[in-house]
Amino acid sequence: MFAALFVSLAMGMPLLELPRAAATIAEPVATGLDWPVSFAFAPNGSILYNERFTGNLRAIVGGRLVPAALGNVPVETAGEQGLLGLALHPSFAADPWAYVYHTYFNESEGGVVNRVVRLWAGPAPTRGAEVILDGIPASTFHNGGILGFAPDDTLFITTGDATNPANGQDNGTLAGKVLRIREDGTIPPDNPIPGSPVYSLGHRNLFGLAFHPATGRPYVSENGPFADDEVNLIEPGRNYGWPDVMGAARQPRFVDPIVTYAEVIAPTGLAFAGDDLFLGDWNRGIVQRIVLAPPEFRTFVRNETIAAFGSQGVLDVEAGPDDSLYLSTTDAIYRIVFTGGASWSPLPFVLGAVAVAVPAVVVAWIVLRRRFERSP
Repeated sequence: MFAALFVSLAMGMPLLELPRAAATIAEPVATGLDWPVSFAFAPNGSILYNERFTGNLRAIVGGRLVPAALGNVPVETAGEQGLLGLALHPSFAADPWAYVYHTYFNESEGGVVNRVVRLWAGPAPTRGAEVILDGIPASTFHNGGILGFAPDDTLFITTGDATNPANGQDNGTLAGKVLRIREDGTIPPDNPIPGSPVYSLGHRNLFGLAFHPATGRPYVSENGPFADDEVNLIEPGRNYGWPDVMGAARQPRFVDPIVTYAEVIAPTGLAFAGDDLFLGDWNRGIVQRIVLAPPEFRTFVRNETIAAFGSQGVLDVEAGPDDSLYLSTTDAIYRIVFTGGASWSPLPFVLGAVAVAVPAVVVAWIVLRRRFERSP
């Protein structure tokens, strides 16, 4: 019996298979949209989103697009530039500010720059746009540009290296970083570098940002050059390697990614639904579910595709107020409906480990005992 079990283990035959993701259906929420690159849910259930190429902040109320834009910012749109990230004030019902990240032409500097501004999205009287953080280096590519408020109400900002890899390792520039500021643009006193918005360094280009609902820790998706697209758990003051290393460096100086991809998938939006992380994929046009092992949620267990959109790349992925998952493509926003199946539980993982370990120990004990009995 034990010998047969040992053979099955040696051949790689699984004893217990982790449950697969539930079957899903993608329901359109709004179609005919103009590049909804980032979107967010207001407390009243409406959806606010950015139009990347027009610079407009738009709203969807009751499934219908509101004709007039809520606000507008000037945009440069070459390559990966434009109106990019969006985040709503943590107390949006009382302070209806929408924070956006955009590329614009700075006349005083004579070139393109990225910045964060906030737009009034509430009722009249309207208020003008307020600059929150300026001077983020811009380029045709690698502008980053994703925003998100953490559970402590600080604002996280992802930036790209502006096609200058050396920026990733230079704390004197805001390029190639994850930044952290207060909602009014001031620097939190507990940032890793006093007086600096830099929270982590060594990044190439970041298109996804999400906070774990229990731990509050930030996760990002990062684009590699020709391999090693990544998902990273961000720790304050730590170095994520670019351009010195790609993927897992296995060096104390650098933080290794949770997940790496050998092929270039161009990862985009990130969102948590429960303890599972969901990742958008531009090149393959899919959303995948990434299962992380509790209690630290820093260890990758497996991933799987839950929705596919063919040639339509996925832009943003967000968890909705109805506990559903939402995503945007270049012309629509969809809701993912899970039609059946169980969420991941650590029990099968633990039982699988026990099922592997116990028989192996028993077999080893039998082998040693027989050798002992045969010895002089």
